[in-house]
Amino acid sequence: MNNIQQEIKQFYDNQAEKFSGTRNKTWPEFFYIKEQVEKIIQKKWKIKILELGCGDGRAYRYLIDIFWKDLIDYTGVDLSTWLIKIAKEKSPETNFINQDMLSFLEEQDQQSFDFVLAVASFQHIPTRWERLLILKNIYRVLEYDGICQMFNWSFSNWFFKKYWKQIFKSFLIWILSLWTKAINDIYIPWKDKEKVYYRYYHIFFLYELKNLFKEAWFVVKERVYITRTWIKSISWENSRNSMIIWKKDILK
Repeated sequence: MNNIQQEIKQFYDNQAEKFSGTRNKTWPEFFYIKEQVEKIIQKKWKIKILELGCGDGRAYRYLIDIFWKDLIDYTGVDLSTWLIKIAKEKSPETNFINQDMLSFLEEQDQQSFDFVLAVASFQHIPTRWERLLILKNIYRVLEYDGICQMFNWSFSNWFFKKYWKQIFKSFLIWILSLWTKAINDIYIPWKDKEKVYYRYYHIFFLYELKNLFKEAWFVVKERVYITRTWIKSISWENSRNSMIIWKKDILK
């Protein structure tokens, strides 16, 4: 585990209860997760789901409110010991594991899951080589014809207005490093009482995600932005998150 991942783990461990408390409402983007799960359930009786960066298990609770629980064979993985503890308290019947994404994936057998989900978690992976390793291992553990769906924060007019100081600082670091640092590596503030924490984010461009996924052998099915009114768009200006859906093609 590198220094940035250690910092991410420490943040989510320290702020687990507060963070979980801010995640009681269902993300509107979860509707698009429901769509993908429905497609798989139409083909097979039980769906094996892996969520990377599951937090307190919010996505799992959403799915079992919609689908018959016996249809969902779910595994949630998260770096934070305390978020996993909360997830187990809220849903003791399911499988939550405290481990980093890459280590967990490397331990899994080929074709172990039908659907892999990552909601606002892949953006915390700090290096391109590790992102690519994670994607290649997701490809390996997916069944043929399996689907992976990912949401990440995106640049937007709102984001530039709110975090312009952090964006400017990242721009300066990019220049001073002679372009060896990524211009879209940004530390986002989180305030808890009088203390301010800074979390590492890599704010992906859609073309960047597309190139990564193709390099990991996936067939990209959809790559869009989700706007602040929760509709799909090809424009980043009014977006909340990016969404990308890709498939392990049965012909590959």
